[in-house]
Amino acid sequence: MNAHETLLSETSPRHSSRSHRVDLVCAADDAYIMPLAVTLKSACRNLRDGHHLRLFLLCGEISDENASMLDRTLAGEPIEVCRIEPDVGRVSDLTISHHISHTAYFRLLTAELIPTDVDKAIYLDSDLFVKDDLSELWEQPIDSHYCLATSDVACPFVDARKGCANYRLANPYMAALRPIPNYRELGLDGASDYFNSGVMVLNVKRWREENVAEQLLRVLRDNRKHVWCWDQYALNVLFHGDWGRFEPRWNQGAHVFEYPSEKHAPFDPQQWLEMKNNPAIVHFTTEFKPWQAHSNHPRSEVFFEGLADTEWGQWRPPTPEPSFGKWFDRQMIELIKTSTKTSRKLASVWV
Repeated sequence: MNAHETLLSETSPRHSSRSHRVDLVCAADDAYIMPLAVTLKSACRNLRDGHHLRLFLLCGEISDENASMLDRTLAGEPIEVCRIEPDVGRVSDLTISHHISHTAYFRLLTAELIPTDVDKAIYLDSDLFVKDDLSELWEQPIDSHYCLATSDVACPFVDARKGCANYRLANPYMAALRPIPNYRELGLDGASDYFNSGVMVLNVKRWREENVAEQLLRVLRDNRKHVWCWDQYALNVLFHGDWGRFEPRWNQGAHVFEYPSEKHAPFDPQQWLEMKNNPAIVHFTTEFKPWQAHSNHPRSEVFFEGLADTEWGQWRPPTPEPSFGKWFDRQMIELIKTSTKTSRKLASVWV
């Protein structure tokens, strides 16, 4: 199968001509097929009556067994699945690290891979739990923007020193103060918002017309030594000043729980409270995922709630053999995290 061929899942139900379609794009490989099942099952269960999803699944390496389990998970749900196998060679030279594989870059190729009659699509990461109706997100006007997204709660500004109104309170809890380190050289406004790429509404028509895929890849290659957060770097550089916003509650990152109160929140306090207490989508961000052994992810219970409705419902992380080395590694990770927070708090007093 080449990059432009699609395969309709045999388990996909038929829909009447009166059913309203919402186009989705996700990317996954074997490492993320189980959380993808949680993402899609929860999206289906919370979709408004009279709507159905058409998913374009950009596939990395997925085993036959995992593909079959995903099909059984989605059987009878209002979703049709079109599988696409991109050419990984297009992105194989790009930097990967931690929990990220080259599959994460497939989203940048969306406009080249999905059918030419698709003008708009919702992109979802494969580590989400969808609590609200995706058709509400779908219906938000995109106008001429490249995409709709929301600020990354872990690093909401191109330069927090310039953009964050309560910088001294919020600074100790941010993951990065300048997620685009070379923004000045690129001519970007440091006070501008920086968005998370895990939930987006894509203006596929504009992407296609402007050959956005090639532009994004060029940004990554030309700025290789400055890239942080993989695909998100390129998207924020190229779309700077030309992306629209939806409410932060549509992409609740785990970092929202790092801020002690709305007074420390790096953006509008009411929107921060809504994101924290009433999320429309829970995003299992950070490299410490709920499905890992010994995970202390703040939304682990939500993940396993969703997992119960999938073919992986009885699965739980294997308990590793007791080991002083592994115990020591975990303690060191916690010590480093605590030390980093303390250092940031001290730095905020002097900066």
